[in-house]
Amino acid sequence: MSLRPAATTMIFRQTPNGPEVLLLQRSRQVGFFPSAWVFPGGRVDNTDADFPVLGSVEGVEARFGVAAVREAFEEAGLWLGEGTPSEDLRDALNERTGQLPLDGSLKADLTLIRQWSWWITPDTEPKRYDTRFFVCVVPYEPDVEIVPDASETVEAKWLTPTEAVRLHEADGLFMAPPTYLTLLEMQEFASALDIWEAAAEQEVLPIQPIHDKSVKPMQICLPTHRMHPKTFPDLGCKSVTLERLHWVRQ
Repeated sequence: MSLRPAATTMIFRQTPNGPEVLLLQRSRQVGFFPSAWVFPGGRVDNTDADFPVLGSVEGVEARFGVAAVREAFEEAGLWLGEGTPSEDLRDALNERTGQLPLDGSLKADLTLIRQWSWWITPDTEPKRYDTRFFVCVVPYEPDVEIVPDASETVEAKWLTPTEAVRLHEADGLFMAPPTYLTLLEMQEFASALDIWEAAAEQEVLPIQPIHDKSVKPMQICLPTHRMHPKTFPDLGCKSVTLERLHWVRQ
């Protein structure tokens, strides 16, 4: 199964309670991790490579950055770029009846995002993605409501990484393993600025977990696990096992 290029963005804001990240709940009708809580993101479109940009993201093709910006707009209504896209454009993108204009009236600002990690779906899965995880920081505007697209995403929450991890481990927020493991990393940071600065120094290496479907309950093996061929990067645990609706680290 060929890899589908994809991008996702962890959108942070600094609040009096510390850094909060935007999480969206996927619809029960989507084919990949239905009902899971995720960061805004999705597949790279063919036209993303042609869309005008400002700046670049070190070590990443521009099309991944454009996809990250476009998906944040499609799923959360947040535009990380120059110009002001309309709600009609957002509707057309979500309905797959339109595309981002290539005339320069809108530009994706790639200086607003930095790459954090790079995840590749296990080769035993029927749908496989080559996904770049980005971070960005937006102003704290508590009165601005995030409106999910009501198609792929149905609910939105701003949570500190610690709150998100606690809710997940209490079976309150189901997540894919990369989302959970990334939020565990983010608990270490005291501010959104710290996360942004850490992203500039982050060594980004591809992470491809191993999923042995013969093992029950479901276990996802990570680098440093005895069944995994790689010993890096070290994610702080060797594997995660699904228990009810949450992942348990080993």
